[in-house]
Amino acid sequence: ELTVALFYESGLRTLVPSYDLNLDQLLSLLSHSDPALFEVVAHQHIPMFHMEHCIFSHALSNGKDSHDCGRPCDRHRVELRDHVGEAHPLAADVGCRNTLFRARAQSAAPYVPRLLAAGVRRFRVELLRETAAEACALIDSYAGVLAGGGAGPRVWHELRVLNQVGITRGTLEFE
Repeated sequence: ELTVALFYESGLRTLVPSYDLNLDQLLSLLSHSDPALFEVVAHQHIPMFHMEHCIFSHALSNGKDSHDCGRPCDRHRVELRDHVGEAHPLAADVGCRNTLFRARAQSAAPYVPRLLAAGVRRFRVELLRETAAEACALIDSYAGVLAGGGAGPRVWHELRVLNQVGITRGTLEFE
């Protein structure tokens, strides 16, 4: 709450709570601050880590950096498979930094009604590699929950069916 006040006094008008807060921690933060300041990420592939090293350049070109690599990241999809077989997407930004994302998206769909009741009015859906059809289905599902027409747990189940890899409640489920 002190940090929120400090950010507000510094001129920030929108804050995104940390991805690693569980639901109880998030609700506590909202109860001690103005919930209108917050934009809660309702759906995203959690970034697991960022690196300056470009795996695309190293593995898919003879170049050393963005000046001579030919930007293979624009043409190739790279995923790193973990010990249980999940393929975690790797993405390069415009500065050739790489981010490894969790294979399964985290969804707050089951908790949206509670977040709405706590005063949150801004939610974000972050897309990574979804097709246009998948993006539309995701947005429609969350729009239904936000409008009160879709029960959060039911939408969470629908999203699990839509997503081939599956989704998770992530850190939010540890209440």
